[in-house]
Amino acid sequence: MKTLSVDSIEEAVERAYTEGWTDGLPVVPPTVPLVEKALEYLGVDPQETLGNVPPKHGRATYEKVVANCVMAGCRPEHMPVVIAAVRAMLQDRFNLNGVQATTNSVAPLVIVSGPVVKQLGFNSRCGVFGGGSRANATVGRAVRLVLWNIGGGYPGKIDMSTMGHPGKYTFCIAEDPEWNPWTPLHVERGLKPEDSAVTVVATDGPQQIGTGSGYGSAEEVLTTLADAMAAIGNSTMNAGGDMVLVVGPMTAQALASRGYTKESMREALQERARKPVRLARQCLFYQPSHPYHWSHAIPHPDDPDAMVPLIRDVKQLVVTVAGGMGSGTGFCSFLPGWHHGGGLACTEKIQFPD
Repeated sequence: MKTLSVDSIEEAVERAYTEGWTDGLPVVPPTVPLVEKALEYLGVDPQETLGNVPPKHGRATYEKVVANCVMAGCRPEHMPVVIAAVRAMLQDRFNLNGVQATTNSVAPLVIVSGPVVKQLGFNSRCGVFGGGSRANATVGRAVRLVLWNIGGGYPGKIDMSTMGHPGKYTFCIAEDPEWNPWTPLHVERGLKPEDSAVTVVATDGPQQIGTGSGYGSAEEVLTTLADAMAAIGNSTMNAGGDMVLVVGPMTAQALASRGYTKESMREALQERARKPVRLARQCLFYQPSHPYHWSHAIPHPDDPDAMVPLIRDVKQLVVTVAGGMGSGTGFCSFLPGWHHGGGLACTEKIQFPD
């Protein structure tokens, strides 16, 4: 990794713009002492690689990943979370090449779960998608800078997203360990309760849904969620794939108190989140010739009364609990994914140094 000599912090910040190292926001200069301190904490070979980051296929050595973490403002103890996220994105089923280059607006969402949430101060409550938490903000931005500087995800050049969304700056939330009445996400995905993990899914920006869970029945809450989720213009409705539902704690606890588990909630939403063919075919987002088009997911695609399910397989709905308790409105957020071709949920255990 090349080094540059500058005479001041101000010059270093401006040089980062000149070199094209920044996403548009200022970065912390990745000085040799800061990078070396982090590498010493991690106890890794600086030149060992996590893999090649597409589409540019730059080598994600520990040294380069750490430098991007420093630029994002991470402390050394945040870096194992970023490393786990990079490993998750490099899994084949995630198809990072497609996620980085698509005209869709998806960006990798990092969901942190397990004891690390409290240990490192991740925000899992009010404003979970917003600012205010160094852990959320810097881990999310470090992931983006890795995709930018090592993967070459430059908008209009390799990243052809026509709209993008603010998650292209930072996109990291945490599952609440106390207000979640259900199985933690990382346990659901095969890890132990005492483990910490990241789950990465490529999604659109969060769509807020007011469920009225403080007032309504389970049937009313589920119907409201399903109707908001199954919009005919979103990618997942058109072409399937993984998606994320962030259930606010008020809604989660209201459903749990009525006997709903994550599994039964998924099944209830699969049954309700449907649109009739006569409506679904009004959207020409994907053509019927596309291999993932909704018409291939139902037995009678020419029947105008047939129902097209948003959730082709209940396993494709990633459910986590986060956000503030709020009022009786009981807000949730739905994040459509890309499609079956990639951006699919991948989980990695966070490995801290001994």
